[in-house]
Order: sequence, then structure tokens, then C-alpha cells
Amino acid sequence: MKSRQLNMTPLLGNGYFLAFAAAALFSVKAIFIKLAYRHGVDVETFILLRMLLALPFYLAIVALLRSSGQWRPASPRLLLVTGILGLCSYYLASLLDLHGLRYISANFERLIIYLYPTMVLLLGWWFLRQPVAPRQLLCILGAYAGILLIYWQDHSFSTGAAAPEWVSLAPTAWGMLLTLGAALSFAIYVTFSEGAIRRLGSRQFTALAMIAASAAIAVHFALQGDWSRVAQPWPVYGYALIVAFACTVVPSLLMSAAIQRIGSAATGAVGTSGPVITLIAAAWVLGEPFTAYHLGGMAIIIGSLVLLKKSGEDRKVRPMVKSQGAAS
Repeated sequence: MKSRQLNMTPLLGNGYFLAFAAAALFSVKAIFIKLAYRHGVDVETFILLRMLLALPFYLAIVALLRSSGQWRPASPRLLLVTGILGLCSYYLASLLDLHGLRYISANFERLIIYLYPTMVLLLGWWFLRQPVAPRQLLCILGAYAGILLIYWQDHSFSTGAAAPEWVSLAPTAWGMLLTLGAALSFAIYVTFSEGAIRRLGSRQFTALAMIAASAAIAVHFALQGDWSRVAQPWPVYGYALIVAFACTVVPSLLMSAAIQRIGSAATGAVGTSGPVITLIAAAWVLGEPFTAYHLGGMAIIIGSLVLLKKSGEDRKVRPMVKSQGAAS
């Protein structure tokens, strides 16, 4: 047992592995949400259950950091920035994403969500003046070539859910627009969280961001004024617990640690592996289509990620910050 733990150490210290693991766990979230929807739960209720079940883990992280002397003092401005970033990602992005999932397939949802690496590169270049390496750009272009191939195969898929009466778009287009908004919100989080993570450490930053998001979701639900919706069938609570821990707590910590080690741009690019994982899980669990086109798209995406990793190792675009390693 001891030797196995030692063998895992290099992987847990590898930013690319952490980013891939985070993408994988975030990606299967859509599968469990789709399964929960079969029991009639609405979006806001499921998000509330997810965050309430995840909140104790983040409070425990705060308590652990304080008791172990690893808590880092933060200025009011830094706390405000951390809270806003938490609202962008785990409140606004989650809300838009779960609403979008009502109208489109899990495959399509992941494909749109994982447009965010391109948005991260553009936001980083425009606001932070971060250079984009040629190989990194080639990786993104290759990954999205694979994504477009899969989209071409799946664009006509319909869940049967009708768009709101005040929306003039077709249900699939409306779901696509909502999910695109979620991708942009998540890209803002990934792009601008790097500085706060380096100052607070990945665990402290993630815990504070998630606590802020949980508070926002609770206020959102309270303003709707119907607490009877919390009473759901037991399978919904089970799916909410899985999404809360395996698809929220663990990947949020992994992603923050990855950003700390390899930077936001590289973390976002590795995240393009998410659609591949969702395609396999959706075909296996939900019975969504999986064809030769999907297989071809997967091969293109994985090949692009290999190129990205090689580029990062050769050029050292975002070296690891050793002084922050103990806090992750």
C-alpha cells in the first residue's frame, strides 16, 4: 500500500494530470444531472441540494487550514475578488449550465462548455497580456476541429423540452445559448483566478469561492419562496451527493491546484478532454449516440492534448510555483 501511494506522488504533483482529472470529474456531472432530471427535479432545487451537500466539505477545509496554521490573511479586496470569481463559476455558470442541459444532450452540452479554453486564451491575451504559444494555439485549433466533427454529428439531437414562452428560439438553440453563457462565466473564473490562487493557495481560494457561491444559491432559492421543492425522491438526493462531492468538491480543488502549477491557459486547454469523457459516459449510461464520427473526434482531441503537454514541457510556458506547492 505504501509503495502505491509513493507511486501516485508524481501524478498528484503534475499540473497536467490534475487538470485532466478535474476535467474528467466535471464532465461526468452532466450524466448524473440528466439522471436526476428523470425524477422531475427542477434546476434551482438540484443546484441548492448540490451546494448544501458540498458546503460542509469546504467548511472543513477552512477549519483544517486554520487549525494547522496554513490560513493566509487576505485583504478585503482579495476576498471580494475571490467571492466574485466564485459567483461567476459555481453560481452563474452552474445555473446556466443546468438550465441548458434541459434542452440539449449531455454530449452537446460538454462540447459547448469546453469552448472555454479558447475564451481563456482570448481573455488572457486581451486583459492580462499573456502570450499565446504557437503550439498551444495549434492544440486548441486541433481540439476544436474534433469538437466540430462531433457537433456536426449531434446537432439535431432533441430532448423534447420546450423553450420558455418568452423565448423566440428553438429549444436546442436556446439550450446552446444558455450553455455558451456558462462557458463564458467559467472562462472568466479560470482566467482571473490565477493571481488570487497564488496569493491564497489553491485550497483556501477554492473553499472561499465555493462558500460565496453557496450563499448566492441559497439566496436565489429563498427569493423564489417555495421551500417545499426541497422534498425530492431519494435518488435525487443520491445524485446530488455524487455531484456535490465527486463532481464539485474534488475537481474544484484539482483545478485550482492545476492553475497554480501550469497556469490558466494550459489548464483550460487540457480541459478540452472533457467532451471525450462525456461522450463515452453518455453513450454508456444515457444511451446517447456514439459513432465513428465521435471516435474520430476523440482521436483528434486526445492528439491535440498530447501536443499541448509536449509544448508545455519543452517551452516551460508556465513553470510550477514551488513556494505555493505545500498549500495546494
